[in-house]
Amino acid sequence: MKIQSEPRVLTSWQRPHAERGFTVVQLLVTITLIGIIAAFSLMAVGSARASMRLNGSTRELAGYLEKARSNAIRRNGESVVTILDANSYSVTMDFDANGTTETRTIRLQDGVIFPNGIGISARFNWRGRIDGQIRFELRNERGTDTSINLSGSGDVTIGSEIFVDSEIGEITLNSDVPNDVANTSGGTPLDTGYPTPTPTPTPTPTPTTTPDPTPTPTPDLLPTPTPLPSAIPTPIPTPIPTPTATATPTPTATPAPCVLSAPATLSLPKNGSPKTFSVVSIVNANNTLLTATTTGDISAITPASTTVSGNGTISYTISYANGSNKSGTVTISSSCGNKTITITFD
Repeated sequence: MKIQSEPRVLTSWQRPHAERGFTVVQLLVTITLIGIIAAFSLMAVGSARASMRLNGSTRELAGYLEKARSNAIRRNGESVVTILDANSYSVTMDFDANGTTETRTIRLQDGVIFPNGIGISARFNWRGRIDGQIRFELRNERGTDTSINLSGSGDVTIGSEIFVDSEIGEITLNSDVPNDVANTSGGTPLDTGYPTPTPTPTPTPTPTTTPDPTPTPTPDLLPTPTPLPSAIPTPIPTPIPTPTATATPTPTATPAPCVLSAPATLSLPKNGSPKTFSVVSIVNANNTLLTATTTGDISAITPASTTVSGNGTISYTISYANGSNKSGTVTISSSCGNKTITITFD
């Protein structure tokens, strides 16, 4: 006898373990977690990109400030960096090193602006200095700020490190230089040149001699039996010419004496080593050798020796240990004279 089995229907709670799936609640929780993680990731990526654009624009502006300063010193002229509007600034300098200045407009990266200070300019003179301390502020679209500080001496710093001008002591340049050395408005020593020789006395031109006239002979009458007078002429005198005048030799002009000038004292920042100063001037030099020696807390000076010709200002770089209550001397020796500068560090 054949028995036919009936098909078995399984309910959901009777299904085998391998056939079970996710519930709706589990799917919602998983999707929510994925969304939260993705949102935080996007926020982090956006913040990082905004920070990178802000840092890039800040360092680019700082780089142009450094280039403009060095360009002004190299050309012995002037360079200018000016904020035009909230998104751009201009740079005026000799970009191609061909002796001609040009102006280029630089734009900040996307999302970076100047929140204030529109129109301010950093104008570097021939010594790489500006009129006063300047602060450039930049901000990105997320409200993050950064700053560039430019001191009066032209030092560029980013962020919280600031060189405050009021903390740098005043330096008196060329305090004991006589009035025979003058500077032009641009700061370049004025070349007085050499004197034009004037002969004394003025030579007299060669005079032209004029011969004396021949006198008329006077006859001498002698009595004779025959009254025939015989005239005996007087000999004709020979004219004596006047000797030729000799001109006085032209005198040779004496060149102006060589003069070496430098201040007696100098005060430098206590934490500024190494430091460069250009306070030693010389005029009317002719292949003159200058040697520099130091004493006290000054450990080195560059250049130790140099040869100059004509007029100019010599720059020296000294090295010393940082800190206050230090001092030393720099002695410049040459055939034009010797100068000793007493240097203190405050």
